[in-house]
Amino acid sequence: MEAGLLIPSPLSLSQLILTQDNLKKITAYKAVEYVEFGMVLGLGTGSTAKHAVDRVGELLRQGKLKDIIGIPTSNLDSHPVVDLAIDGADEVDPYLNLVKGRGGSLLREKMVEGACKKFVVIIDESKLVNYIGGSGLAMSVEVIQFCWKFTASRLQNLFQESSCVAKLRTLGKKA
Repeated sequence: MEAGLLIPSPLSLSQLILTQDNLKKITAYKAVEYVEFGMVLGLGTGSTAKHAVDRVGELLRQGKLKDIIGIPTSNLDSHPVVDLAIDGADEVDPYLNLVKGRGGSLLREKMVEGACKKFVVIIDESKLVNYIGGSGLAMSVEVIQFCWKFTASRLQNLFQESSCVAKLRTLGKKA
């Protein structure tokens, strides 16, 4: 038998480049490794968290995970302690401060994360910023309907020097 080196065929350039969606999927799958049998699991709603939701579903179908209670399919009144929450973020600074909620679920996400024992944030490199607000994108502030005009006016005045414009977004519609 002849000995020799096994030389893999060269990869095309497209096989070496990871898309933003590929990076999201890789990080989401890694986060799901923290999920264990019988956990109460908080799952986010954004594009990155969708990959984690899909992976958990896949593992449940394969029987590799069992007895998972999912929030938001359940609620915090029924399950006030969440074992693990997995979600994305809109911005992350070097001190691990986060901006969340640009997708429209700010309050719900904050409540689930406040109730969890462990919180795993899944992001790709596009979410890393030097400082909060560094992406220049809108900053979400959730307010109650009772006084939204007053709050919008206060926010506008607080951030007047930075050309802040307060806009009302309803039912997840992006402003």
